[in-house]
Amino acid sequence: MGKKVIKLDFEDVVIANEDGSTTRALYEWFNFKPEIGDLVDVFPDGDELIIHKAVAATDNLQDKININIVNENNNTQSVGGYVQYGKVVNKWVYFLLAFLLGGIGAHKFYSGFSGKGIMYLLFSWTMIPGIIAFFTSIATLLKTADQNGNIVVTS
Repeated sequence: MGKKVIKLDFEDVVIANEDGSTTRALYEWFNFKPEIGDLVDVFPDGDELIIHKAVAATDNLQDKININIVNENNNTQSVGGYVQYGKVVNKWVYFLLAFLLGGIGAHKFYSGFSGKGIMYLLFSWTMIPGIIAFFTSIATLLKTADQNGNIVVTS
């Protein structure tokens, strides 16, 4: 177990030994400010004692627990040291939806921009959303994906 400081007097400190006995030590023999409950190592040195604060070796399970929380719903992505804001989507799914069904706004619904998806649906008869979706699909191909194959889509 070790030795423990159990009492602080005006002139000296009372230390409990492993065998149940006590040792009295002067404050000047400590290399730190003693407090009740401190674990100490005591070394005899002639008529004096050398007293150091003991390092408590803890094999506590709580000290070994590491928790790593990953937020998959994070709407940011770091690319080249820059943080990008928007919706994180799979690059190839987004590309295919924009290329094949972009005229009706499927890629907008997939990325969570339902309002824009509805606008694509309403104006799909003009073919303008299809043209915009074609260029969006080309731009998607040029984006660099992260290690999971995801990209950040803004509006």
